[in-house]
This record gives sequence, structure tokens and C-alpha cells, in this order.
Amino acid sequence: MKNVSSWLSDTEVAIYLFHGVVGETDVQVRNYNRKHLHIDEFTAVCGDLKKHGAAVSMDDIVEAWNGGRPLPPRAFAITFDDGFENNHSLAAPVLNDLKLPATFYVTTDFIENNTMSWVDRIELVVEDVAAGQLRLPWGERRFDSAETKIDMLGDIRTHVKSDPTLNAQGLATDIQIQLGFGETHTSDHPLDQKMNWKQVCELDACDNFIVAGHSHTHPILAFLDDQTLTWEIDTSIQMLKDKANITSPHYAYPEGLAHTYDERTIHLLKDNGITCSPSAIEGTNAVGYCLFDLRRIMVM
Repeated sequence: MKNVSSWLSDTEVAIYLFHGVVGETDVQVRNYNRKHLHIDEFTAVCGDLKKHGAAVSMDDIVEAWNGGRPLPPRAFAITFDDGFENNHSLAAPVLNDLKLPATFYVTTDFIENNTMSWVDRIELVVEDVAAGQLRLPWGERRFDSAETKIDMLGDIRTHVKSDPTLNAQGLATDIQIQLGFGETHTSDHPLDQKMNWKQVCELDACDNFIVAGHSHTHPILAFLDDQTLTWEIDTSIQMLKDKANITSPHYAYPEGLAHTYDERTIHLLKDNGITCSPSAIEGTNAVGYCLFDLRRIMVM
């Protein structure tokens, strides 16, 4: 991982994107892309940012964009996507100790039912099979080592994230069954466990933290038809209000690459009172850049 503070700038704001923070885990293949940082590494990253930069919140960014108080030089914001339990139990204490603000974008069905993303469902079972062969919509893949598993998982990610005709959750179910497992949507493993609503409320009650929406089931929003897209956004925003009394002007797109959200998405978010929804496109942001296209830096 490169030195994250190298993104800090006197003229632009850096928004960092994290997913999870873990202690020691018993996996060989899962987390190969470092979606969950080790707690020691996360602590070091946060300490480095605090030493070399000026922490701001997503509220501060919106205020500055709207002509309010300007951001300090070397400004940065910390964000988390999805709603993993370790955000509450491991990341939040570090952030509080360092007095660093953060925004947690949570997927409401993950919180409500401890469900998993399609890719985590696939990784869960591939981890537990020594060798095998999968029949995938685009061809067969064999695996018999950590290296071939990781290569296959990367291939699956690429296809699902680029092909709107693929049903990601359906593919995950098919792979689980092919590998001899029952259909599994939940797991209490540290790489899978999500926060519950009590923990979400506790984060939101902290002055340093913002909790906001990140869809209901974590699909690629641009791949959805109009009715399903509306349901995803409306359900996530309403559930945050009903379950945690959270009404937030912030949101974040699942996946967040340029092709994964569109003008329909932005229009629906604005209709729901959202004023800022950062992407996962890599880069920093000059004041005035569109608040619905803000770039973030993935920390992995």
C-alpha cells in the first residue's frame, strides 16, 4: 500500500475510502484485495493522515462547496462503505482516540439481515474448497491453489461489474451450489459480520461521525430498471429513518465506478434530499467539482 498521505494537497481535498478493519484472521484467499485492513495498519494510516493533514467531515466539504467556510490546506475526509461490524468495534475507537471525523455509508439490508454482497458469498465458499472447477457463463475455470483462486475471483469480479446482463446474486448462488454448499447469504466471520441497528445508532450519536445510505441490497445501480432503482434508493433512505431515525443528505453509490451510476441515479437521490454522493473513482477534488461525482481514494 502506498503512503496515503501522498494524496494530500494544498488546493484539493482527499476523500479516503475504507471498507473494514480486522485483527488476525484465518483466511488464505479471502481478503486478497485487502478490503479489510489489519487494525495495526489502519491505526498507522490514521496517525499518518492526522500528522500530515487536516481532517474534515463530509458536511464540511458540502459547506465549502456551497460557499461557506473554506477547507484548510491538506484537507482530507475518511469514509467507510457497506456497514461492517468491525467499523463499530475496531475502526470507531481508533478514530475517536485520534479525534478524526468519519462518514459511514451503510447498506440497509446488510444491517437488517446481516446479508453479504455477492462477491463475499463467492469468496466464502471458494476459500473452503481445496480444488475444483466452475462452470461460469463465459467459460469454465479450474482452481487448485491460492494463486489460481485469486486469479479466478478477479476474473469473476471483472465480468460481473462490466456486464449488466449478469445476475450477481444468482451467480453467487450457482457457485455455492456447484462447490457443494447450500445457498448462504449470511456469515458471522469477521470479514462478513455487519453492524446491527443499535450499533448504527451508536455511531450516528457520536459527534465525530455521520451515518448515511449506500443502497438497500448493494447492486450496481446503473444496471437496474427504473422501478428497481427507485425501490433501492427509496428503501434504503426510508429504512435509515425508520430504524435509526437518520435523515442524512449524504449517500454513496455501490461500486462507485463511472459506469455504475448514472443521471437517473443522481436525479432520484436529489429527489430524496441527497446533496452529496461521492464515487469510487480515484482522485482528489477541487472546490466546486460536482458533489455527485466526487473522487475517493481506495485504501487497500
